[in-house]
Amino acid sequence: MLGGGWLSSCAQLTPKTYEPSSPKIKQLAIDTTMTPKARQLFYQQEPRIEPKPTFHQLCRKTEHNTEKTILLGCFTSNGYEGNIIIQSVTDPRLAGMMEMVAAHEMLHAAYQKLSNKERSQLAPKLKRAVKQVKDKHLLAVLKEYEAGDPDIYVNELHSHLGTSLDDLGDPELEEYYRQYFRDRKQVVAFAERSRSVLSQIESQVEQLEPELNTLEVNLKAEKDYIQRAEDDLKSSYQNLERMKANLAYLKQQAEGSLSRGDASLVNEFEQERSRFNAEVGEFNWRVQQLQDRIKKFNQQFEAYTQKVDFYNKLAATNRSILSAIKLDSSEVKVEPVGP
Repeated sequence: MLGGGWLSSCAQLTPKTYEPSSPKIKQLAIDTTMTPKARQLFYQQEPRIEPKPTFHQLCRKTEHNTEKTILLGCFTSNGYEGNIIIQSVTDPRLAGMMEMVAAHEMLHAAYQKLSNKERSQLAPKLKRAVKQVKDKHLLAVLKEYEAGDPDIYVNELHSHLGTSLDDLGDPELEEYYRQYFRDRKQVVAFAERSRSVLSQIESQVEQLEPELNTLEVNLKAEKDYIQRAEDDLKSSYQNLERMKANLAYLKQQAEGSLSRGDASLVNEFEQERSRFNAEVGEFNWRVQQLQDRIKKFNQQFEAYTQKVDFYNKLAATNRSILSAIKLDSSEVKVEPVGP
């Protein structure tokens, strides 16, 4: 009786071994260098990979502000049992995203296992480490959490910093994460790779926007100047036409006077003709200057158009990438409400 009871007690003390729910889940654990402890913790949450609509249906009640952040994974728990759900990402431009999400959600499960004492010891270290963050997108996300529940904030620091921050600035914190990852830098590399395309596009957009705005202002000012110059030339041309008509009339009078032996109007005609020719020369120079300016304006406008096209292509590429992971309003299923 005693021996049987002892054996039964030993069997109960043997920890349960959890298996990956799919080959892809196993590969995610391998690729993110999860330690045996971390893998067991990960597998224990019955992780699943779901297509975008299903994923958002299952994760819609989690504590995420989907207006400000893109939801790619969620960890749900009733305090005893948990589930990790990862959105399927197949766009090759977002390679590394599912690996980063898997590691991130596993750390949420790990945080839940920590005692209050362990959490309180981690909190100041994580809050110091966040000062090492330079990525503005990550800073914006963490800022949102900081304004909310303090424990949720530390929980998010625990997952975000552990998977996205290359240098934690704290050897003890690095040592802490070694219980979950054999090579945490490889996890960070996945995070950086998954963000690289979007970051590059956003950087180019940020550089182009002020440049386009400046070009628009300059082109508008130049167009207004050209319009005024054209109006002035039209007025000058009409004045030259009047001078030409007056000169023709003066010529007739001078010739008539000269035929009668009076040369007094000849000198006046010559002076007016000289003034007219000078005005014509000035007018032609202004026309040439305006034509050169219009040519330069057209070149600048062509360069501006090319930049706008490039900007629009960047925006289209950005939308294309985001459409693979972000839920569109047309994809949201609203359940009918009964009477």
